[in-house]
Amino acid sequence: MLCNMSSLSKEKIIKSKNRVRDQGEVFTREREVKNILALTQATDNIFWKFLEPACGDGNFLVEIVRQRLMRIKQTPTYRPADKREYAIVKMISTIYGVDIADDNIAECKKRIMDEIFMFAPKKSSAAFLLAVKNILDTNIQLGDMLNGKDKVFFVEYGFHGAEYITKASVKRKVYALTSMENGDDSVSEEFPLVKLSAMEPINLAKYHPKPFGNIDLMSGQATLFYKESGNV
Repeated sequence: MLCNMSSLSKEKIIKSKNRVRDQGEVFTREREVKNILALTQATDNIFWKFLEPACGDGNFLVEIVRQRLMRIKQTPTYRPADKREYAIVKMISTIYGVDIADDNIAECKKRIMDEIFMFAPKKSSAAFLLAVKNILDTNIQLGDMLNGKDKVFFVEYGFHGAEYITKASVKRKVYALTSMENGDDSVSEEFPLVKLSAMEPINLAKYHPKPFGNIDLMSGQATLFYKESGNV
């Protein structure tokens, strides 16, 4: 297989030697990301949940979002602007990422947003912009999947009503990672059904009042959840 070695050499795989030493931080090249994803079912269904427990600045998540956005674009049902916005919001609600570095989290969110606005309608609705921001703020989060699992909480988004951004409603449930790993389906908090256009942000910090300490380890590989996101 032929490849452009000069382009590979320009790809950033580390931010600093100190971060490699202290955090074990090494990024995956785009070619390897695509090859790995081709061996999975991460983009077969645009509404399957996907968790990257060491997401870095988003190499895997951005590629998954990009491929799922292409599928949305190619689906005739989602060609009307309000339906495309709905599909994008629902798709983004199934993408989860955790990382121990706050600059990685900020960059990951920005990169996902950049991908979204390449495919979103040119004049995005206020409901769409609000939903995307609130979902990314809960789903892409600072955390330690090795030494701080008790401080990691996830929000599940259940969509109801017509598949239009201005008509759809969402019900949100907060789950503790430790409970999920123990097979416990108990909900930390459940929010009432609300229109996407009226969705208030969720502050996950209130579920773990003690702040994260100095985190010096990164966790393992991406995990696929073969569970379709639907009405919950």
